[in-house]
Amino acid sequence: MLLALALAGGLVLLGDPDLRGDPNAYNLLAAKKLAPELFARDALYRYDPDVLHVPWFLDAQAALARRLDGNVEAALAWLGWLMGALFIAGHYVFFRVVSGRPLPAALATLGALTIRNALGGEVWGFDGMPSAATRTILAGLTPLLLLLFVWWRARPALAGYWALLGLLFNVHPVSAYQLAQVTALAHLWRERSLRALGQVALGVALFVAGALPYLVPFFTARIGGGAPATVRAALDYRFPYLLYPIAPNALLSVAFHLALPIGAWLAWRRLRRPHPVLTPLAPVMAAAVALGFGATALIQGVGVALDRPYADIQELRIVRLLYPIALGALALTYARWLERGTAAARAAVVALLLLSLVPPAQVIHAFSWQTRAAVKHALGMGPAPVAAAAADVAARPALWRWATAATAPSALFMTDDGEFRLRTRRSITGSWKDGALMFLAGSGPLTEWYALDRERAACRATGASDCWFALGRRLGSDYVIVDPALARGAPPADFERVWADGAWSAWRRR
Repeated sequence: MLLALALAGGLVLLGDPDLRGDPNAYNLLAAKKLAPELFARDALYRYDPDVLHVPWFLDAQAALARRLDGNVEAALAWLGWLMGALFIAGHYVFFRVVSGRPLPAALATLGALTIRNALGGEVWGFDGMPSAATRTILAGLTPLLLLLFVWWRARPALAGYWALLGLLFNVHPVSAYQLAQVTALAHLWRERSLRALGQVALGVALFVAGALPYLVPFFTARIGGGAPATVRAALDYRFPYLLYPIAPNALLSVAFHLALPIGAWLAWRRLRRPHPVLTPLAPVMAAAVALGFGATALIQGVGVALDRPYADIQELRIVRLLYPIALGALALTYARWLERGTAAARAAVVALLLLSLVPPAQVIHAFSWQTRAAVKHALGMGPAPVAAAAADVAARPALWRWATAATAPSALFMTDDGEFRLRTRRSITGSWKDGALMFLAGSGPLTEWYALDRERAACRATGASDCWFALGRRLGSDYVIVDPALARGAPPADFERVWADGAWSAWRRR
């Protein structure tokens, strides 16, 4: 465990400082917990933080931040360190049981840290602060929970396993719910008996009971509204990566990311040697694929047929549960090769280890975006690449500094730049990324965001600022941010320019 803490600490301290969406959202939500008046006029963060994420985690981050002089980023770093240690320890224990030896388990654990993409915008792995998210807690527990399922599935009290997952629903709802789905379906498939059906039915009831501490406040606080067809259109608009049609380039990318662990798993299957852990988990892998592709199609079909919002939009992400099991086969491969004791086998272990440490995304992004776009276009997966306009990289940070120093914390800015909100702690009128959390606030906020985001997109398509100012006026903005993409057009008389840097400018309503 000390080694896990040390390795996780190194990744947090030395890893990529650029955060993905979830950690940034946690920081803003925790900041609002500390100062409830913050973001009072914001399109997204005016809503109760406890609706937008699991309350216990935000409370923990806020409580820790209070001890760190209100530094929510530092608080998340400490929590991320513990999450990383759990991820490392959970995978090591799983691989140790699978391989039976410490060295293969350690080598496979190093490979498990490598970030690998899954469908639905999901990832598996741990790379420091960008992975500081509650899903990482469940990702660290998942290997242990899979071992527990293998042990528990032959016992009469199997329903207790799903009761445990119900409690973990309060930690990260989607991960716990999806692990419950795949294990229940795998159990039904293996047993095919009324007894198994009864166990799963009882397990469902216990799962729901365990999840109630999160479910009741969440559904009570959500805001309804919006016609069913409009809600579906908003979901299709914001979450195309979670729904059919699945983009071919996404399938190709995930296949590349999965290639090494799945290759190791297929090599093990080819040996036709039953394994006490991997063999009973094979139906779990099949269930993950069946639910990911099949349940997504079924949910979309039912929603359209009944003219109702989709019951769930997360099913495609369940395919990520292939990773811990397939990586277990990687540990078994190391063990098998190390047992040979030959120079060639040791060289193969080193080569496989080095290969497992290379993030597939870095291989893909080693080529320029123009080359990647040209290949996608040649395969019929996107438009031809076009030359990008030169960007003024200094203007945006200068704008953030000015807004922080020269405007009131209660000011509302007309901009769709979510990073502006993050850097300045000022309210904005909304961004594209807001739709992901607006979905949690309720169908009413989601459809309102949908209508406004289409207006913003239509305005941006003109390249002129006239409609931008009109939107800002209608939304009650104190300031309007004009970026280079909106440089054409004359400003209206009721706004005065208060800051400018190149093609960037800020305008205050008179």
